[in-house]
Amino acid sequence: MKKRTHRVAGVAALAVTLVALAFAPLAAVPSTTAAYTDTAAAETSPTQTPLLTQTTRMTPTSTYLENTATALQDDGTLWVWGFRGNGLAGNGTLTVPSTAPPSPVVLPNDGYTGTDHRYIVKVAGTSLDNYYPTDINYTGLAALSDDGRVYTWGGSSTNNIMGRPSTPIPYTQPGPVAIPGTVVDLRSTSSVLLALTSTGDLYTWGYAEGRGITGQGTATASSPAPSLILSGVHSIGAGMWNGWAIRGNFDASDPNTGVFWWGWANAGSAYASDPSGDSLGVSRYTPFRSNVLSVYAQTGCDSVGVVMGSAADQCLIRSMTGHYYGNQVNVQGQLLTWGDATNYGTGRAYVSGPVSATPLILAMPNDDPVTAVAPTQDYVQVRGASGQVYIYGRYSFGRGPDPTQGTPSLTNLVTPAQILPLGSAVTALGGFGYSGTALNADGSFVSWGGGTAGGNNNTYSSIINSWGANTTPTTAVQGLTTMITPGS
Repeated sequence: MKKRTHRVAGVAALAVTLVALAFAPLAAVPSTTAAYTDTAAAETSPTQTPLLTQTTRMTPTSTYLENTATALQDDGTLWVWGFRGNGLAGNGTLTVPSTAPPSPVVLPNDGYTGTDHRYIVKVAGTSLDNYYPTDINYTGLAALSDDGRVYTWGGSSTNNIMGRPSTPIPYTQPGPVAIPGTVVDLRSTSSVLLALTSTGDLYTWGYAEGRGITGQGTATASSPAPSLILSGVHSIGAGMWNGWAIRGNFDASDPNTGVFWWGWANAGSAYASDPSGDSLGVSRYTPFRSNVLSVYAQTGCDSVGVVMGSAADQCLIRSMTGHYYGNQVNVQGQLLTWGDATNYGTGRAYVSGPVSATPLILAMPNDDPVTAVAPTQDYVQVRGASGQVYIYGRYSFGRGPDPTQGTPSLTNLVTPAQILPLGSAVTALGGFGYSGTALNADGSFVSWGGGTAGGNNNTYSSIINSWGANTTPTTAVQGLTTMITPGS
């Protein structure tokens, strides 16, 4: 009983501390442009073919799909390269060789009422635990269109990841997923997809992993089509094995408000720890309120159907992400982290399991305000308001870029280190598997990594240096590699 009493008292004290932090002055950060209509630029292609003959911007994307790289072009085309088995190329072919040039994915125009063609404005993707890249029963890509529809391809129906039947459109091509209303945001864990509608309804589908990651009621519950798990939702985020949803301004007397979560929780600091931040170590199979995180959602969170971190979002919480060894919540430019510090998952020096599992502010070098977080399997990438990129985490398995040289490194980064060769002109970040991507202000696209769970090599050519002929070697993980994009 003493241990339980101590735990409750500790949580209460922590909540008081966090409330004070939540209302302390925070450094101002520029507005982000994550709203689903913000991504589509004025440049379009009336023939529904990708732009190949003029300068284009390739915006990095983040997925939990290891070794399949994705980037959004400014005309609404999604480019896919690296591993393209299981129909991931989206062109009706089951397998496209990894050595082939990137594959364009353009959504069908059926039912589109716009003036040009249907844009892809957001992408999500899964492979089991962000770790197994090639098993068709666990892979899949999903795209959100500018008119609020979700399309999936690149997997199977075995674990409901496609969220739709295989006919009349096969899984080798983008097919629409039936979700009532207009979808405004799309996210994924490493096995489940989440969609938020403009009316605040949250739907999930995919592989529950025996961990309740769908939030559909039990550890194994999973529906073949999207299932409504929560209404009245302001915005959503996702970690490796969990989802988060903000539902109204937090009021301690109203159990329906605050930050909710569901999925897998570990006692202590193992793996990603407890994504609720409450350090209870109890998995939740339906949305359940977090005491610790809810204190950051006390104002600006009462509207519904908002893209987290967008210009329309007035909530203090700007993003919620997670990786294999930890969780990251951007609170108006300050990063809360917690998880397994023994595997460098918190960006803090290891102190003890309970402290590692406690959400605490992680300062960037020079107190640079956080504007974007893009986790990979083992390490976390952070963009500061300065345009500089910082990384912390486990390099000893997947390898990451050396902070000074940009070459592949085995040296784990205990605390955030600036990747100096990237400079201070990075405008966007992406992450997938053991790899990262960055877009510079001049339009240059840089990527690194390429390792797999089975070896430290670029086997699937997910890190390439040219849009046409790929000359990047596949024998080793790659350091910072600049890709020559179309029209460059």
